[in-house]
Amino acid sequence: MILPLHGVRVLDLSWIIAGPTATRFMAMMGAEVIKVGSFRRPDPSYSGPAFHSYNQSKSYVSINLSSEKGVELVKELASLSDVVVENFATGVMERRGLGYDELVSANPTIIMISSSGVGHTGPKKDQVAYGSLLQHYTGWNSQSGHPGGEPIKGGLWADPWVGMELAMITTACLSYRAAKGPGQYVDFSMAEALIETMPISVLHEQMAGTPKLPNGNDDEYDILSDVFSCKGDDEWIAVSVSTRDQWDSLCELLDAPGLKSGDITEKSIISEMKNLVSKWSARLGDFDAASILQGKGIQSGPSWDVSRVYRDEFLKERNYMVEMKTSDGNLRYMPGVPWWFDDTSSPLIKAAPELGQDNHKVFKELLGMSGRKYDDLTDSGVLG
Repeated sequence: MILPLHGVRVLDLSWIIAGPTATRFMAMMGAEVIKVGSFRRPDPSYSGPAFHSYNQSKSYVSINLSSEKGVELVKELASLSDVVVENFATGVMERRGLGYDELVSANPTIIMISSSGVGHTGPKKDQVAYGSLLQHYTGWNSQSGHPGGEPIKGGLWADPWVGMELAMITTACLSYRAAKGPGQYVDFSMAEALIETMPISVLHEQMAGTPKLPNGNDDEYDILSDVFSCKGDDEWIAVSVSTRDQWDSLCELLDAPGLKSGDITEKSIISEMKNLVSKWSARLGDFDAASILQGKGIQSGPSWDVSRVYRDEFLKERNYMVEMKTSDGNLRYMPGVPWWFDDTSSPLIKAAPELGQDNHKVFKELLGMSGRKYDDLTDSGVLG
């Protein structure tokens, strides 16, 4: 099977979600990903749902990075790798003797991707942050919610987004190295990656001099936009009316000729229409309501909770939800990847590994470590 990153070896020193998400995408694209962890300080997400999802198709070794011999093992692995990905706080890798200068000495063509909350330079470089905090720091969470309400709290939307960008910059570095020869050091800021997703809000501040406030379920470009409750338990539909023709079709469906001739810029007219839609949808299931609206040329669709997404047969037919046995011995459906190739090759999807399960393969087979040395390093806790 030849995939875009076939033959690329990635040393994954990251943890939590953003970094592992990036290396998961690389593994799905054919890269050999060797994840490094430690029993002394395991990944906080280890064995949880996030770990099972973001660490599929990887090898997993255990190395005590607080030991000198453990650091030397990482350097040895880096010398045989194409990419090193890490997301420790600024200065951690350097203090451990694993900064870019040390790794490039071991491997002149190494690509090192260093992701941190606000980057590795500047006055705030030493501040530590997780994606959920950065969503507040960057104003990202203030973009969602109802007018006059509090910012949306919680959620981990930053991490998967950052993971995708980390995967993209890694493939760009690999392409550059293939064309020009040298490796790269990438200083990646999660905060800046999030701000990049808010161009309209940033431009609004510059042009209007005021922050762009959340719209709730409304849309500034639509005539009507909202979600409406349906007959079933916790069933909803999303409705978006963008044109006058769609508005008129909705008036005909709801038998509201007075609203058809009304001024659709008036808030009272919009409010009256929403009340009519709400009464109408309350008598129907979400699929039936959405189908009727779509048949009239009105943009609409059920608003699902995750349990219905999980049970969706369409996703299973496309092999997005993949059945696999996880490390806890249970048979589960796990998310795959949103792409397929037009030939017979396909992404290699395996269950997330257990910590240390690939020590023998990586240290004895890849590094050529003798059995005696392997046993000694295991007994002394270096491989732990």
